Amino acid sequence: MVLTGFFDNIMVAKIGHEELAAAGICNSIFFLISIFPMGVSMAYTTIIGLLVGKNRINSTHLLVRDSLYITIILSILCSLIIYYSIFHFDFFRQSIEVTQLSLPYLTLLMWSLTPMLLFFLAKNVCDGFSFTRGGMIITLTALVLNVFLNWVLIYGNLGFDAYGLNGAGYATIISRIFMAITMIALLFYSKQVPIHFKILKLVLSTKKHFRFFKQIWKLGFPTGLQYFFEIAAFAFAAIMAGWFGSKPLAAHQLAITLASLTYMFAGGIAAGSNICVAKAMGNRNNTNALNYGKAGHTLGFISMGIFAIAFFVFDYELAGMFSDDSEVIKMGASLLVLGAIFQLGDGLQAVSLGLLRGIEDVNKPSIVTFIAYWIFAIPVGYYLSHHSATTSFFYGVNGIWVGLAIGLTLSAIVLTYRFYALIRTK
Repeated sequence: MVLTGFFDNIMVAKIGHEELAAAGICNSIFFLISIFPMGVSMAYTTIIGLLVGKNRINSTHLLVRDSLYITIILSILCSLIIYYSIFHFDFFRQSIEVTQLSLPYLTLLMWSLTPMLLFFLAKNVCDGFSFTRGGMIITLTALVLNVFLNWVLIYGNLGFDAYGLNGAGYATIISRIFMAITMIALLFYSKQVPIHFKILKLVLSTKKHFRFFKQIWKLGFPTGLQYFFEIAAFAFAAIMAGWFGSKPLAAHQLAITLASLTYMFAGGIAAGSNICVAKAMGNRNNTNALNYGKAGHTLGFISMGIFAIAFFVFDYELAGMFSDDSEVIKMGASLLVLGAIFQLGDGLQAVSLGLLRGIEDVNKPSIVTFIAYWIFAIPVGYYLSHHSATTSFFYGVNGIWVGLAIGLTLSAIVLTYRFYALIRTK
């Protein structure tokens, strides 16, 4: 999913830095709004893992039914919020050129929200049964489809008109519809997932009590807030970067695209650790849960350490992939050096959140993420970026990224400590 945004940004950047800036601000707004229902859907995986651990497979159809209702409700609400933000885009205080490019593109992203959330519903249910390969294959296939459609629709190849930035929006809609249809089909027809269409249809037609609404909301609401606080911080960081002009925003966008790409490796380790720990807790095996936690943190530390070195060593080369503008490349390379600093913190806090979700600890971690990002990261970033001398390293976008690094590091320390403290007392 993040690779899709990665290639979108590379291909859009070839048109110009203003298009890259518009893509960045629109995707920041889109994920700011959509990340909450995506976070809620993480609860589906955890609950299924617990049900499998307790050998309660028969209850999973009711869970899928309740999850479907919640997904549809959240999809409608979030689409309305995006629609509202389109008509009040001046609130984000972007340049006239970026605003003009953003409005139609954000509208296209809005139409891709529902199929994206339906994909995550089906994928997270499959993940709960430890069937993750199918989702991987579908997302990689959709990635190839999206890149091909970008090539056709952005640049006007194969006889099509060149739609520019909007071409990336059309490609996103088509690829996410493909993902939703194929993932739902896999959910019903895979032998590794005991969910059957006929049984689910029967369950949908009954008036049984919504058994899992409360449990989904109990786990999903704080999880959604965790992701919202983090993505909101990064979205606001993009908005602040835009206050300094389209070039600083373009530099921020290229750097955050690469940081988001590496973060997904830690996110994958967190998802796997969450499934394993949830099953271990369902079996009441604390020793296994502790060992899964250690393994998850070790994998996260190693992978993010490698990326940190890559960011530090190849800063200019990586920034040059996105732009030919020397000023944008220089600013982007500087941000990648700062990104290298917070790679370890970013990875450890992601894994720790997944582990804590596996032991059904979500409320206090939500408070931790709020404090880390909105009491430390954003205020510090704002202060440094606006109150440092214009010749200082901390002025402008660099100051914003220093604040983010501080917030991620604090979050990693507290959440990692909390997991080991809790698992030893259960």
